[in-house]
Parts: sequence; C-alpha cells; structure tokens
Amino acid sequence: MGDTKEEATMEKNEEGGWVVVKPNPNKKFGGKAIDWLEKVIIKLMYKSNVPNSHFLSGNFAPIDEETPPCKDLPVKGYLPPSVKAL
Repeated sequence: MGDTKEEATMEKNEEGGWVVVKPNPNKKFGGKAIDWLEKVIIKLMYKSNVPNSHFLSGNFAPIDEETPPCKDLPVKGYLPPSVKAL
C-alpha cells in the first residue's frame, strides 16, 4: 500500500469499480534458487522407468479380441417382486 499506484487503485475500488491485479514479481537470487530447487526435486521424483500407462495393466489392460454376443443365453435366478413392476 506504500506504492502510489496501488493507493490509486484502492481509491477506485472504494468507488465500486473493479481492481485489476497485475503482479510483477521481482525475481532475485532467492526466487531463482527456489525455482531451480523445485525443478531438481521434480526431476528426482519422476520415475522414467515406469511406463506411462501403468494403470492399464493386468486385469485392467485392453483386450485383443472380444467374444461376440450369444443368443438364448440361459439365465439362472429370478427377479425380486419389487423389480418386476418395472
């Protein structure tokens, strides 16, 4: 709020106008060091030997062939009375 430009924006806001925030970060050595550290941590956490589609493996893997639908498939059991109404 010590900046004159920011104080002028606050006055416009009190009149009922919209305030447009345009951040302009000042990247000094500390900010650049933190950004670099984050990038290094992310690269170390990423496992390149794991396939990208690990969730599509085992029982959840896509199948090559699919069985066609069967006619006159025998069904064992019965419908409960509450469902028969539908």
